[in-house]
Amino acid sequence: MIGTYHKFEALPDDVKVLNKIKSKARIDCTKYIDNVQGGYNGLTYFVNHKKQLFLYKTPAKDFINTDSRRLAEWSITGDGLNLSSIYIDDIDFPEFGYGYPNANRLLKNGTQNPLFEFRNDGYLFIMNKDYSQIELLIIPDGRNLINSYYQKLIDGGFDDELKALRQQATQFYQYIGLSL
Repeated sequence: MIGTYHKFEALPDDVKVLNKIKSKARIDCTKYIDNVQGGYNGLTYFVNHKKQLFLYKTPAKDFINTDSRRLAEWSITGDGLNLSSIYIDDIDFPEFGYGYPNANRLLKNGTQNPLFEFRNDGYLFIMNKDYSQIELLIIPDGRNLINSYYQKLIDGGFDDELKALRQQATQFYQYIGLSL
């Protein structure tokens, strides 16, 4: 069911210095596993020339225009593109969220949306209190049922699959000074 698993985290300050990373809001993919046949390409837009996959935790109110009842507190962005807002519908479980890519063919500036091809995918998020660690679970073509998957995550329905994915996940990029 879960197509890919990515673990993003804020790197320790000494590792950031060694790898010439300056941003405090940056979270880097340290582990991942891709179970999509042929490989999942929905995050390739966020991989830099060094082959690092990273995003930024960004307050959603800074750039999202929507109904105030539907406003997420945080988004994860990269290279000028919003990967997803993180919606938390159940306040009793603030460590779980969901989202999905922008479904518009064009971005507000009139350019082609590179995530349009993946518009039907659904995202589940597991995060710590300060969002310095976010696990991203991608469910290909899961957008229309994302609320059901979100409830399944809260209810523990993915616990066994998550445990296996975490054990099988491998390092995405070898950061200088980081041992996993």
